[in-house]
Amino acid sequence: MFPEQLTKALLIPSKGHYVGIDRNNRIFTFIFALFPGLLASGTSVILVCAFAWALISLAVKRFPFELTRTDKIVASCVTLFVLTTVLSVVMHPNASDDKTFLLKMIPFLAIWFVIPRLRVSISGRLIPFLITGAGLGMIGSLVFSIIQAVFLDIRAEGGAGNAAVFGLFTVLFGSISLLNAHSESKTERIIAVAGFACGLLCAFLSGTRSAWLVMPFNFVILFWYLRGQELPVVSRSIKVVLAILIVAVLAIAGLKVKERYHALESDISLLDEKPNEISSLKARMLLWEGGMKAFLQAPLMGYGPQNRMEKVNSALDVPGGKKLLFTHVHNGFLNAAVDGGIVGLLGVLALLAAPLIAAFRKKRGPGRDIAIAISLLLVTSYVVTGTFGIMFGHDATDAVFVYLTIVLCWIAGEAVYLSVSQTAELAETDKIALGERTS
Repeated sequence: MFPEQLTKALLIPSKGHYVGIDRNNRIFTFIFALFPGLLASGTSVILVCAFAWALISLAVKRFPFELTRTDKIVASCVTLFVLTTVLSVVMHPNASDDKTFLLKMIPFLAIWFVIPRLRVSISGRLIPFLITGAGLGMIGSLVFSIIQAVFLDIRAEGGAGNAAVFGLFTVLFGSISLLNAHSESKTERIIAVAGFACGLLCAFLSGTRSAWLVMPFNFVILFWYLRGQELPVVSRSIKVVLAILIVAVLAIAGLKVKERYHALESDISLLDEKPNEISSLKARMLLWEGGMKAFLQAPLMGYGPQNRMEKVNSALDVPGGKKLLFTHVHNGFLNAAVDGGIVGLLGVLALLAAPLIAAFRKKRGPGRDIAIAISLLLVTSYVVTGTFGIMFGHDATDAVFVYLTIVLCWIAGEAVYLSVSQTAELAETDKIALGERTS
């Protein structure tokens, strides 16, 4: 039975120095994959716990501090983003908010210390938990979404507390779930397809139009990965279930697209009919206009994230009672430009490049293929949704990006693909291998 296999694969039987570290890595990765749609803030808690645990373990020399050349390049890209943000904060002090933005940078530094901890785990063993966890998390998120959309009559937010963030996570982790479509386990294939369908449904129920724009890109990436895999023969009953899922996705998609289209149509009409009324579209246009003006006034170093909206409102020259009460300008790149100017933009570009470098610099093999697929899904999802909304600066979006980048660094290019059931079968072998490391 699948639950028994999952338990056996997660909880390696026996005790031991490296056995315990590997077991915790598996548990952390599985729970992390479950959280984005169900309890988004849990992802940042997982990252901080993994960071603190790694620091303590390294301090007492439970495992060696070892990084490959690629690890160092990727970690340096992430650190460049941290340094550009810290520099913009320090250069433009604002006592009330400085500490908040500086503290937000600390989790990014986890990459230097969590990678060595993950390297204790045997090659290929964490990926099954990431992908299967993503599928199970999306199935649970759909239940959450339906309750919110049907009974509370709101845009689905799941456990993210924000429809836009929820849309980003569901389209990303739903896509990651489908990477298991070629598993030798029928149960895991069902979870993969169901998780993918549920992720798409959640994204539509969230009403996040930018998340919908991600879907065509992710379809291409998934097609590229899966076409090179040996897919199982689909039975007639499975075909019927797939047909039902497709109809369900299309039906809900049609309803939500129509609803959001009319909302956009209404906002466009208001631009001419009531130019002084601040609709959702008008607010976004003002944010972009104010952000661009603010950037051009300080193009090199910006104003610091703590002064962002003050400078945007100032650039728009709006009266005090009509200030835009937003925390960001609804464009991740423009956000970085206002915060840190050209230097800040370079920091964001370096951060976005990190997972791609981690994946493409690997040795050729099954592990490299899956790493490339995950990195492309990650960066595409963030860039597309971030162009119209938030990208970084939210605790959950930051944590998801960092943890997935860490996992991408850990994946070995030559590592073979394993399902949860295959990992469970190797539990005893893994116990012996990990036990021998302590001698």
